[in-house]
Amino acid sequence: MRVPDWLIYGSIVLLIYLNATRATHNDITAPPPPPKLGDLLPGESPRDQSVLVDIAEPESGVGTAFAIDDEGTYMTARHVVDGCDTVALRLGSSRGMIMDVLLAPNSDSAILKSPWNKKPLPSDLDGPRTIGEHGFFFGFPQGRPGEAVGALLGRHRLLIRGRYRTEEPILAWSELSRTKGMSGSLGGLSGAPVLDKDGEVIGIVAAESPRRGRIYSVAPVTLKDYIPENAEDRPQEKINPQEYHIHADTYRRERRIAQVICLVQ
Repeated sequence: MRVPDWLIYGSIVLLIYLNATRATHNDITAPPPPPKLGDLLPGESPRDQSVLVDIAEPESGVGTAFAIDDEGTYMTARHVVDGCDTVALRLGSSRGMIMDVLLAPNSDSAILKSPWNKKPLPSDLDGPRTIGEHGFFFGFPQGRPGEAVGALLGRHRLLIRGRYRTEEPILAWSELSRTKGMSGSLGGLSGAPVLDKDGEVIGIVAAESPRRGRIYSVAPVTLKDYIPENAEDRPQEKINPQEYHIHADTYRRERRIAQVICLVQ
């Protein structure tokens, strides 16, 4: 049986793109300062500050995703995969697994499905959050392995305009530390899980403001519609702030956190 031309060309393009985004990871990452805890995070308010993001036309790029169950289900940010002709999880320097995509209608979230089962990350979507607590961001900023740490500032509201429109509550974080030698935008970290000190998912990286040193994440209340309820029963894997890059490397090596490839023809 003759192999369709589109499959051949798609595979070649995917290999080229995967090799083009190959990079190494510097394991020496400065630890963040101790958290300065404040009050409990208040509930949503009409006075919450708005963050406006304009979504341009789709183009090939990379992002981050993470496993949420043991049946091949991953989550990422909607803007990472919306409008892509092909979405794949990167398995190695020149290998990728094609994923089916389900977009959240009113959130910067998306579900990816494949038969590739990995151990899911635990989550804590109901627990109280505290101003000043640490959030850990593990993924592929700038298309290469990397991580960052932020301090929780408060609630904001994300307004996405342009190619599609959504509006939802988000959490705002002030960046404290990141992978050594990485400057500028954290683009490519979109879709990464936000983990608390107990190693539990409390959000998804949705946007950033490099000039202000801000990272914004999908609020836990939104993720409750997509992450299985039994996720909170999984064993905790507490994060050591002095060695958080080691935790990040472990998650990536186990492919519990993986790079997403978006191809637009």
